[in-house]
Amino acid sequence: KPHSIYKREDDNLRMYVDLDLKEALTGWTRTIPTIDGKKFTLSKGGPTGPGYTETYPHQGMPNSKKPNERGDMIVEVKVKFPASLTLAQKSHLKEIL
Repeated sequence: KPHSIYKREDDNLRMYVDLDLKEALTGWTRTIPTIDGKKFTLSKGGPTGPGYTETYPHQGMPNSKKPNERGDMIVEVKVKFPASLTLAQKSHLKEIL
């Protein structure tokens, strides 16, 4: 059964962070939970592109053959773009970008 937060890739765990366009351009902060209940704060102060990843070593699943080893937790960013923009919004974006 798929987990609600993590996608397993061998011993690694991947999770996704959704950003709106404003956050992707201006910065963002998220609290990232691990499978063990620990929490990390992930922040970016400037532009973040779709597909940006941050890897947390040894925070994934335990290796069944080597119990002292763990996979990594990979956090990947997805950027939600607006479905449409008004002419005024387009004009304003062209001015500032």
